[in-house]
Amino acid sequence: MSVDISAVVGQISWSQSRTNTGFVKTKQGPDQLSVTQSPDTTTYNRIYAVSGTLAASASTTIDLQGVTDYLGQSLTLTKIIAFQLTATTAAMKYEPGASNGLTWFLSGTTPAVTVQAGGFFLIGDGTYGTVSGSAKNIKITNVGAVSGTYEIALIGGQ
Repeated sequence: MSVDISAVVGQISWSQSRTNTGFVKTKQGPDQLSVTQSPDTTTYNRIYAVSGTLAASASTTIDLQGVTDYLGQSLTLTKIIAFQLTATTAAMKYEPGASNGLTWFLSGTTPAVTVQAGGFFLIGDGTYGTVSGSAKNIKITNVGAVSGTYEIALIGGQ
């Protein structure tokens, strides 16, 4: 079974104002910046989503060529075009796995993104990341002082 439809949607909305002595309040908005990416479901035909709980300072490594989706299908991803990490009750760090790490959009000597509790990180990249035997592992680490939960969703292909 493959994906029928998928989309990556990012949006920031705002309204702001400033009080002007002796004049009417200056207002800008409501306004927004939004973008939608709709990956081709022939190429990006798999969704992987998972939630988990990690003790303080604990981590988990996910092999994107050896996961099972919510439909019970074994996935061997070869590409990834969108990724989201949500940290619910503790800060979580996303980074390449220690061995066969998938760097994709990250660079530098210690590539990582830390998401604070209650926050999320979303990337929908126009260029897919290649998943292979030597670039397949991602690591999620609880960098908070308490147990915390995370959620991951990604759009990929095989």
